[in-house]
Amino acid sequence: MTTRATHATQGDHEMAATLPPGILIEQPTPTSTVFDRYLSAEGRRIGAAIAELRPTIRAQAAQAEQQGRLSDELIAEFTRIGLYRVTGPVEYGGLALGARDVAEIARELGRGDASAGWTFLVASSLRMVSTFPKELVEDLYRAVDTWQGPLAAGGSTFAAVTGTARRVPRGWMVKGKWSFASGNHHANWIFGGVQWTDGDDSGHGLVMMEPSDLTRLDDWSVSGMSASDSNTMVATEEFFVPDAHFVNMRDLPLHIDSASSRYGGLAYQAKVRGSMMTVMVLNVAILIGMAQGCFELFVEQANSRKPFSPPYPLVAEMASTQVAAGKARAMIDAAETVVLRYADWIDQVATEGGDFTAADESVASIDMSYVGQLCLDAMDLMLRILGSSAVSLSNPIQRFGRDGRVILSHGALRLEPLSEIAGRHLLGLPPFDMFAAGLQNKA
Repeated sequence: MTTRATHATQGDHEMAATLPPGILIEQPTPTSTVFDRYLSAEGRRIGAAIAELRPTIRAQAAQAEQQGRLSDELIAEFTRIGLYRVTGPVEYGGLALGARDVAEIARELGRGDASAGWTFLVASSLRMVSTFPKELVEDLYRAVDTWQGPLAAGGSTFAAVTGTARRVPRGWMVKGKWSFASGNHHANWIFGGVQWTDGDDSGHGLVMMEPSDLTRLDDWSVSGMSASDSNTMVATEEFFVPDAHFVNMRDLPLHIDSASSRYGGLAYQAKVRGSMMTVMVLNVAILIGMAQGCFELFVEQANSRKPFSPPYPLVAEMASTQVAAGKARAMIDAAETVVLRYADWIDQVATEGGDFTAADESVASIDMSYVGQLCLDAMDLMLRILGSSAVSLSNPIQRFGRDGRVILSHGALRLEPLSEIAGRHLLGLPPFDMFAAGLQNKA
């Protein structure tokens, strides 16, 4: 993505002459221009470390799909570079990085494998749960220096169907079913939503549970994102959760808005809607990275494969391939521009101590959902041009398309519902009561 006018030099032309056909000189991106003021040194370091790990991530992707989760080796590497500390508070050993940093990190992960990006997304929920009461947070971070993997995973946190909790002395008796608990095998704690009852009072809450209290179902059999480790966790018998590990969703906005008074770091300056918009930024940044990774493989394969028809020596020499390359690159760059613009805006508003309106959040969500779909369209275009060779499971390029479709099926990312929600704001109709733009308000 170009961000300012540039002029080709003689050196540029000489460099281009030494590159293989179809490989473009890397254009300036927001990570290398004056527009990166919200990128931190730690964010750059982790992004560079992930880029170095990309060959390993890609080499293990097929096996990770079969196993249903990332390898212990890769989890250990991610732990070593500090990936699972990215959104934790500095006061508890985290890095507290802002929206632009997490966008760039998610993009780098997506270039390697979508499931690696998705498990980082779920692990980044530390930004929200670290604002909960101090005793819970102390327990959450007790193993921060020794645990290999994310400190927490979550399932059915805001879903319509969750677990149940009934009040007892000093805590809650909990049971239920928590679906899509991504990263559960490597997490030290599991968060799940519950419908709670306390005498005549009731509502929605979150509980922090020990994995040993839960049973993991072998039910994550899907067409994409297979390595995201998104099994269902269940408890058919009630078990005890102490008061300190229970949070009433009514108090969630107050907890999140208290973050700036409790913690330093850019991540904790964002208010409620800015925090939730950061999650959408992270989601779609993964898709952008996937589309960029797909483009890399597309160029490589177009310059090494012969077409079925017409009789060109290489797929790259087909006019349709050249048109597709130009269109796909433009689609990906447009998506990146939108998402990084929102990331920078979130960080700017956070530094100013402000927050977004419900309408801001809703429109931002549909903008980012739309460009996420644009990334999938770009990947589908490239796969279509490469033909039947691109659908072989031995060809890593097919995984990008399958994973992209599954990501965009997520309830918080689906284009049509988000369009309706945003459309009500734009047309001046009474808005739905939503949390994080695409989720029903459970407070």
